[in-house]
Amino acid sequence: MYDYDFDYSLFEHKKSDTVKWVLTLVAFLIVGVMLAGIICGWFEKKEELPQEETEQAAVVDSDGNPMTENKVYPMPKAMSFSAALFAGEKVPADIIPAEQSVDVRIEAIVYPDDAANKEVDFSVAWGNAPTHGSESVTEYLTVTPDSDGSRLATVSCKKPFGNDTILITVTTRDGGYTAVCTVSFVGVASGIEITSSTATKTSSSERGEYYELGTGKTYTFDIALSNVFDDVSSNLSVTEIGGYGSLYFGNGSFNDGGYLNYTEMWQKDIGEIADQFITSATLSGNTLTVKTGSKVMENYYSSYGPDEYFISDIYYDRYVVEVSDDTMGFKGPGDTFNNENAEYNVETLPSCYFYVTVKDSISGLSETVRLWLVSSVNGVSFSDNTLRF
Repeated sequence: MYDYDFDYSLFEHKKSDTVKWVLTLVAFLIVGVMLAGIICGWFEKKEELPQEETEQAAVVDSDGNPMTENKVYPMPKAMSFSAALFAGEKVPADIIPAEQSVDVRIEAIVYPDDAANKEVDFSVAWGNAPTHGSESVTEYLTVTPDSDGSRLATVSCKKPFGNDTILITVTTRDGGYTAVCTVSFVGVASGIEITSSTATKTSSSERGEYYELGTGKTYTFDIALSNVFDDVSSNLSVTEIGGYGSLYFGNGSFNDGGYLNYTEMWQKDIGEIADQFITSATLSGNTLTVKTGSKVMENYYSSYGPDEYFISDIYYDRYVVEVSDDTMGFKGPGDTFNNENAEYNVETLPSCYFYVTVKDSISGLSETVRLWLVSSVNGVSFSDNTLRF
């Protein structure tokens, strides 16, 4: 006899398995779609990051807040345009095509809010004692209202105007009340260079380009900031006086043969003693003044004094030079004799240098000049003061 109950339960079991597989497949499809969306969104965000990092503020208000073209801002008390907007444009400094002007939208706020007539007029004029005063101010800056009497207007900077200021005045037609916005121009540098006519510039394969300075002297360097307009504002400062390279130094005294014997030695970065060679680096305007110490590296020591037995003077922190005998003097870590350390100094010295870094806080640009000291002439004499003919 045919078992209908068994056949039905088998059918139901197969049906249940089919449903489970379908549901599992659907779940995988949903998860796959969600993951694809997340991954696509992640890549889209990654592509947007470089644009956000490279975006520069075209105009800033008196508090340094950026003012972009696609917004309307309440008319500030002051605003500043920047040469950075035109960076890279291959156009003459004094001729910026109208389509390359930098624009910002402003709104004059009229009080009270329920005033019946809120119409205003905008005007522009040079500030006090302008260097461009003989030229029309509208060649540099214009204010264009949206319509006659409109409180909304577009301010357009057409070309740089140096250290001059331009005044935007808004006047209410009802009552003649006025408000003034002072506009300035900041010529942000796109390049910086340090040169000197008082120091000797030279170069080597190990040290690169550097300036050779005499001991106990003063040198001046000119700092040139530039942009496409040759119209630059700057705020310069010396950010670092340092040194590149490491050498061996030690404490030692001269023996009867005139050679140094070291009681201890160590290796250190010459940046730690850079101030002994570059004693000062100061700025006055765009002029960097550098003063040098009295020693060259090969003769350097920090101080000296008698040893405990008063037999000879000990030279502290002395640059390590060759001694007369490897068996005399200090045997350092790893069984390294001081002559090996001296040889290391001789080999390494040509790649060492001191440096001064100058930074412009407005543009963020910095430049480092490499320096090295050589002995200056400090006298002259004859071998015999008396000549006989």
